[in-house]
Amino acid sequence: MGMFDTIQCEADLPDGCTVLDRSFQTKSLRCIGDNLTITKQGRFILHRIRYENASSRKQRGMLIPVPVADVDTEFHGDIEMYGSAADNQLARYAVRFTHGTLEWIRPLDELEEIHSLLLTDRP
Repeated sequence: MGMFDTIQCEADLPDGCTVLDRSFQTKSLRCIGDNLTITKQGRFILHRIRYENASSRKQRGMLIPVPVADVDTEFHGDIEMYGSAADNQLARYAVRFTHGTLEWIRPLDELEEIHSLLLTDRP
């Protein structure tokens, strides 16, 4: 599977889309285990962390993530995110941000259909 980033989606998903939870994975970004949130207000927030050595004996040698700051990424572009659908299928979405603001979230299959129609309708 490889590395990925995790996105919590607070924004509304398209009608008829049912997912088990609001946690998604993406390989459209840095793929280093970042945690991000798409807020209800349509902003894309990176939750910055640092790692510290654990202080308890049981956890000696382990690194513990410590929150540092939430950063508005002002992301501009498209990402793909995927998670578990209620019917045990893979739920895949395309997400578009324009100058830091969420434009839309669409099922990826719907977007692929639109793009294929655009390509086949050319003279």
